[in-house]
Amino acid sequence: MYTLKQIAEITGSEIKGKINYPVNSFLTDSRNLVDGKELLFIALKTSKNNGHHYIAELIEKGVTSFLINKNEIDINVFDLSVVSFVISEEPLRALQNLAAHHRSQFNIPVIGITGSNGKTMVKEWLYQLLKNDFSICRSPKSFNSQLGVPLSVLNLNSSHTLGIFEAGISLPGEMDKLAMIIQPTLGVLTSIGSAHDEGFESREQKIGEKLKLLLGSKRNIINGLNENVIPQNIRTTATMVGAGEEADLKFTFNDGLLKIRKGTLEFELQIPFSDEASVQNVSTCIAVLLELEVSVDKIKSRVADLAPIALRLEIKNGIHNSLIINDYYNSDLDSLKIALGFLHQQNRRQHKAVIVSDIEQSGMLDSQLYKIMSEMIAANKIEQLIGIGKKISAFKSFFKSGSLFFESTEDFIRNFKSLDHKFSHSTVLLKGSRSFGFEGIGNLLQQKSHDTVLEIDLGKLAANVDYFRSLMNPNVKIMCMVKAMGYGGGGSELAKTLQHLGVNYLAVAYADEGVELRQSQINLPVMVMSPELDAFEDIINYRLEPEIYSFKSLNDFVLKLDKLGISQPYPVHIKVDTGMHRLGFEQNETDELIKILSNTPQIKVQSIFSHLAASDNPDLDDFTREQVQLFTSFCQKFEKAISYPFLKHICNSGAVKRFPAAHFDMIRLGIGMHGVGVDSEEQIHLQNVGTLKTKISQIKNVKAGETVGYNRNGKAEKDIRIATIPIGYADGFPRILGNGAFGVYVNGMYCKTIGNVCMDMCMVDITNVNCQERDEVIIFKNFDQLLAMARAMNTITYEVLTSVSARVKRVYVQE
Repeated sequence: MYTLKQIAEITGSEIKGKINYPVNSFLTDSRNLVDGKELLFIALKTSKNNGHHYIAELIEKGVTSFLINKNEIDINVFDLSVVSFVISEEPLRALQNLAAHHRSQFNIPVIGITGSNGKTMVKEWLYQLLKNDFSICRSPKSFNSQLGVPLSVLNLNSSHTLGIFEAGISLPGEMDKLAMIIQPTLGVLTSIGSAHDEGFESREQKIGEKLKLLLGSKRNIINGLNENVIPQNIRTTATMVGAGEEADLKFTFNDGLLKIRKGTLEFELQIPFSDEASVQNVSTCIAVLLELEVSVDKIKSRVADLAPIALRLEIKNGIHNSLIINDYYNSDLDSLKIALGFLHQQNRRQHKAVIVSDIEQSGMLDSQLYKIMSEMIAANKIEQLIGIGKKISAFKSFFKSGSLFFESTEDFIRNFKSLDHKFSHSTVLLKGSRSFGFEGIGNLLQQKSHDTVLEIDLGKLAANVDYFRSLMNPNVKIMCMVKAMGYGGGGSELAKTLQHLGVNYLAVAYADEGVELRQSQINLPVMVMSPELDAFEDIINYRLEPEIYSFKSLNDFVLKLDKLGISQPYPVHIKVDTGMHRLGFEQNETDELIKILSNTPQIKVQSIFSHLAASDNPDLDDFTREQVQLFTSFCQKFEKAISYPFLKHICNSGAVKRFPAAHFDMIRLGIGMHGVGVDSEEQIHLQNVGTLKTKISQIKNVKAGETVGYNRNGKAEKDIRIATIPIGYADGFPRILGNGAFGVYVNGMYCKTIGNVCMDMCMVDITNVNCQERDEVIIFKNFDQLLAMARAMNTITYEVLTSVSARVKRVYVQE
């Protein structure tokens, strides 16, 4: 693609080291490194991390080319005969300038998409609708940021005949940079909503910023805006899409039939969606197709075949202790590369396997395409490959021995019983084009369970952690609580994500939870908050760090160290009681504790900490300040007596925002990272991580006077329609929620329970809801629904989350 010398010249940067190293790929996250050959690492410094800190580690792994900030590191400590540096005032801006130059080398149509909602959906549907006509380069997943856009555009190569890139902004001025990079020939605005309103002075300012993407386009498609807010220079190039009479392309929808009118052209077509957002997005896509002169007959047939888009990876437990990553319906080299990178990060199972189909419409010769794919599979050290399709099967010689090939999904399924052992203790990536119907493979591989699931959005978890990071000094560390199955979300799965996010510590309640983390390849330090005497040996064997809260626990642990012959200082965490009066050393025990610690060389104090009793209650702020003051006094005594540094921490989730002066060296995140804020102001910045949902098992009509459930407690006052759903008190939906005390959401409508909640199921009134058996039912999805359930149970959100039983399947999703 480029040499380092060319990159330096294009970006106006300085270069040190060998200048002719080739660069064909780019990396911004050191954890995603697979192969350092012909790769440029862009070292970015953000409020969360600093890429320059990982350069030495990357050099050891074979990376030789770096784009760095001139003020961050001394390059003279490295061997410049081997390692090269492109030195910039601002690496991100240099990357953006390189991408803008790269885009200018291609004289092809490029669609630039922006809007508050629907960008990724429209982009993926346009790919489905146009892939037979063009070789398309598009943004992977939701790569629409200041970093994602340049990385997307740099994927353009000579085989592509169309580009489709999305642009998202959250602040004024950002679109100027993205428009410079994308340089669209056809601009698309999907909608304007409330997303990211907080970054702009007004809705009008946000609209103006988004429209900057369309300024240089020859033609534009605009949906969801009144033409009065469109500048005249854009309006003259725009097709306005809407349901009103004034729209250039008017759409109406009724009973699955979408009617389109544009000038004298009128036609109608069946679409496989009925929700308002999908109807609007399909109409936007049709406007684009008409602009590209796709015939009405082709539009009708292609839109009828549109598939729902999975905008995120799904992670599920599978047969034979496997882990299944579902990323089908979307198969091309760019998305395969991203999915393999995600698979590369997973080390919760011993082995890695990939099931991949033919790639459709790549624009390359098949021999070139499958050669590149085989190199990607080999670079990611995939132990078992299964290729499905006639094309990949024709090039099976490119792949390592032991790979298996089938000409169709049906052929694979017929032979599955003789193959299922190959997925034992493996993380399995499913990556298939839509036409191959990989749902059938997913159903075979995933562990069977009932319809009730707790869906954990790992992207929202990451966003919540980032929010708390934004409140902290960069030097303050983060300990995340993953006890009680990670507040119901699954301890080891959440720990894996938190480890990837770069948190510093994890904490569990009991040693067996820590052992599970170690067995899942979690290498972060882990504090055990309730270490039991019988578990000390496991704590030591698995390199866990116990909380020491009494003289007895200290003495017992030292005796265990002696018994095991451990003389090197072992890290422990000293808990002091500042007013919670649960566990911890009292203030009057400090001197004796210090004396014992000073004479016990087997013990290393890793941290001193305490627990705030009421950090979320403004009425008790004086008491909280007293706790912090007492903790400070504790720490000062220890600092005078102990010759080495140790960490100090007292802030829980509720204290991070309200007591910034009490952050000390580390804060502890628990309920906050799951999306529960300390107050309404903080709640705006957090996203609920867990969605508890199920499906309707059966629908019945119940006549007036008849009863529902045990003890005939649910009496129908009139003719009603009820749905039985498979969630009961054994799943974490307690009996107190029965008899109308709480309700669930069926197709967006609130439906109250009727009758008693049973062990495995309950019944809800769906009299006024248009639904059918197998439709989805939401128990809680957002914070307000979670809080409502807690209040109906007369408890707190913590208990709701941790009460979801182990038999409810956890499904992990990530964009």
